[in-house]
Parts: sequence; structure tokens; C-alpha cells
Amino acid sequence: MSRENQIVEEAAGWIDRLNQPAFDAAAGPDFDAWMAASPRHREVFADLQALWHSEGLVEALGQAGRAPSIAQAPPEPDARFRRNWATAPRLATAACAMLLAIVLLLPMLSTSTYRSGAGKIRSVVLADGSRVDLSSDTELRVRILPWERTATLMRGEAFFDVRHEGVRAFRVTSGTTSVRVLGTAFNVDRQSPTRTAVSVYRGAVEVGVDGAANLVVRKGDGARVVDGHVVAQPRIAEGAPDWKSGWFEASDIPLGVLIGKVQRYSARPILLQDRGLQALPISGRFHIADTDRALQAVQAAYHVDVAYGPKTISIRPGARAENH
Repeated sequence: MSRENQIVEEAAGWIDRLNQPAFDAAAGPDFDAWMAASPRHREVFADLQALWHSEGLVEALGQAGRAPSIAQAPPEPDARFRRNWATAPRLATAACAMLLAIVLLLPMLSTSTYRSGAGKIRSVVLADGSRVDLSSDTELRVRILPWERTATLMRGEAFFDVRHEGVRAFRVTSGTTSVRVLGTAFNVDRQSPTRTAVSVYRGAVEVGVDGAANLVVRKGDGARVVDGHVVAQPRIAEGAPDWKSGWFEASDIPLGVLIGKVQRYSARPILLQDRGLQALPISGRFHIADTDRALQAVQAAYHVDVAYGPKTISIRPGARAENH
């Protein structure tokens, strides 16, 4: 058997192990060592991953369905795990297609969802030992696999303390924003589908849009992604995120973003009754965990009217704002 065929079979063997009903976590270091042993190992594994998501997979599955059953023609015992792909292309294609079809189901079975309720903060330890603190009313979906670690911030805000690993990077997505790390502590705040703020408290991260790394953000600095544009924000991160103590430091952000953060702690919906208020620039330090206190500060500084109803809280332009 050629070395190339051996690498292909080893990669396929790892895929098969990863898709067993129970994967032995002790095998993780062996997989990491195999991936680190040669760039070719990683290339072959990546090629198989790409094939899983290709349009040709459907055609391959069709061929597999028409191919003779492997069970009807078992290989010789000494060749059971050493098929020659060059001399048996149809059998190899069928086996690979069936294997890949199983692998496609793995991400769905391996995704964990973590949520925190309104006014509640939650801490979780992930399967790789990383720790995530969820702000109020936050949803995070995490997938920890032997070859990758990914998290998707569906809403809210989260602080990540990522365990460093030599092979598997850790990637967080928030809308179109992508944050890639190797081992660090950072905060991701999904303020809207097109607006995300990132702050780094240890190490460094790459922040980009739609998978492209545009900016390296180091300890103490941050970045803001708005409508597909990445803007650096130096010297904004110290100690721990403000939300852990119930505060938010606003620097020329839309009122709609601030209200969204206050909403995470409010039992009643907070409604902005005027479209122009959504984009009203806001700056200052607000105690978002205390709904009344935060809204009173907005009312006093920006001349809006806050009306408390039995089921909702409404915010309208105040008399002085309308006159201006």
C-alpha cells in the first residue's frame, strides 16, 4: 500500500471512530497527534470534510445505492482494512459515500445549546474545558468536535475563557461577524443581527466578517462590527466585562442597542414608539440590570418620555426633543 493510500485510510478510520455511538474522549490526544504529525494528514482530512458538503455527495450516494452490497462480498480477512482504492474504485466510492453520509449527521448530534433567562447570569464549562459566562437573556450554540470548536451567539452577550489547544482553534460567530482564537479570554456582544462588539481581556483574536479575518485585536483593545465594517476600539477592556456587574458603557451607540441590553433584564417589553429614536446616538454609563434606573437616566439626559403601562414600557420623544 502506498503512503498516500495509507493516509486516506487513516483519515477515514478517524472519521469512522468519530461517528461511533460513543467516542472515547481519551482518543482525542491521539487524534490531535495524528493531525499534527504531517501537513498532509490535515490536507487529506480537510479534503474529506469538503467532500461531505459538496453537491457531488448526492450523486455519490446514488451510486452507492446501486453498488453491490459490501456484506454480500466480504473481503479477505488479511485485506479487510487494507482495500486498494486504485483497483476497486467503485467499492471505494460506495464505502466513502456511505461513510460520509453518516458523518453529515455528526454536527447535528454534537451541538449543545445554552440559554440564560431574563435577569439571570449563567456559567458553563464546555467539553474542552473552556468556560463561558452568559449574560442575561443569552443563547449560545456550541459544537466541540475532535477537529474543531465552534460557537454561535444567537442573541445576547457572552464572555469566553478559551482553553488553548495546539491543533483546534476556537471560532465564535455572531451574525456575519467571526472571531477566531487559539487561547484567550474575550467578550462578544451581539447587539443586533448586523452589529457586534468584541473586547479582549487576554491574548488576541482575529475579527472578521463572513469568515475573512480583517483585524487582530489584542489584550485591552476591542472592535466593533457594524453593517459589515470592522472598526478598532483601542483601550476599552480592563478587568472584566461591565455586564458582570450589571453595567454598560455606551460610546456613541444607537438608543435601540442600549434598550436591547436593558430589555434583557426587564420582565415587560420596552417599546420605542418613534423610529427616529432607534438611531439616536447615546453615550454614558448605564446600570442596565436596574431597568427603572437605566430608563430614568436616558429620560433625563436625552429628553424622552418613558411611560409605564401594565404590560409594556413605552418610550417616545419628549416635548423638548420634539421642539428641537
